[in-house]
Amino acid sequence: MRLVLKIGGHLFSTREGISVEWIRRVAGVLREAHSEGDKWVVVVGGGVAARVFIEAARKLGADETKCDEIATEVTRIHAALFIEALGEKAYPLVVKNVDELRAALVSRGIAVAGGFWPGQSTFAVASYCAETAGAERVIVATDVEGIYNKDPKTHRDARIIPKLTYSELRNMMMGSPQLAGEYKLIDNVGLSILERSGIKLAMVDGRNVENIKRAILDGYAGTIVEG
Repeated sequence: MRLVLKIGGHLFSTREGISVEWIRRVAGVLREAHSEGDKWVVVVGGGVAARVFIEAARKLGADETKCDEIATEVTRIHAALFIEALGEKAYPLVVKNVDELRAALVSRGIAVAGGFWPGQSTFAVASYCAETAGAERVIVATDVEGIYNKDPKTHRDARIIPKLTYSELRNMMMGSPQLAGEYKLIDNVGLSILERSGIKLAMVDGRNVENIKRAILDGYAGTIVEG
């Protein structure tokens, strides 16, 4: 099995600190579910910690490229934490580009990455990794159940959409901000990569670690995007 697990940074990085137990539990699920011959990539976002550093950088006069560079370093710190939690299952270094990804997957069954380049979200990175690794699916673990017709955090009548095509999702995402630290769950760069390669996108609520396990082993998703 070849897949990519994209983990939203806000799932384990909060204003109170790092949710060590959550990281430990997710790593346990990955170690348990991973079989010999599987090639998996874990891509980790920056979350609250990245936004804190971006805000500080902007106050100090940094431009958006520098803010992106700072946020990328935060994602790589988060990736390093996951590597520690995964132990021998994971390639021991944080993957920083697709060439390093190819080398990592030759060596180990799981590679872990943060951001790659300024100006792109870790969702775009996950999509590049999926295409490079020949993955069949990208699982996005976040703090909502899937994709809704409107923001569920601000609209009580928001309803989940169980299945979408890539063109339908792209239309929904039009007008999303692209400043550092303000990327939405998905972006057009990543969508285009997944669509051209025929890779399925699955959105799950990662606050419940069992959902991640079900997504990997049973194909569970709150929303599936394909076609």
